[in-house]
Amino acid sequence: MNKSIYQDIHRNEFTDTDIWQAIRDDDVDSLLVIPLKLGFCHESWRFSQEICGKLIEHLNENVRASVIRGFSYTAKTYSKLEKNIVKPYLLKALKDESEWVRMYAQDAVDDINNDMGWSIGRVKANKDMRKRGNS
Repeated sequence: MNKSIYQDIHRNEFTDTDIWQAIRDDDVDSLLVIPLKLGFCHESWRFSQEICGKLIEHLNENVRASVIRGFSYTAKTYSKLEKNIVKPYLLKALKDESEWVRMYAQDAVDDINNDMGWSIGRVKANKDMRKRGNS
């Protein structure tokens, strides 16, 4: 039986060097929490965004879901993300093969739209709503 272990995501014990090493080593246990910790704790929102971008296509769906949450936490904590970089990742995640990732992506889009004043995905949602109304 896999036993869950609580990890405080509001405290970052990883150095930038540790983070890059975890990526090189594909240390999934670390990669599951790094995006979350960066979103809340790293002194550079750009570094958080960069690491999340690096991990967005990871083979492990749980890592991809953590990355999506990392983007959301970065937006919430720092009120900063680069739309031209993050938006394509979010739109792609909304179509991810994993239902788990798609669910987190929709939550992140909603949160980021709210926190950043963006409107990612709203045009398509409005079109879909109009189609259903005309059916």
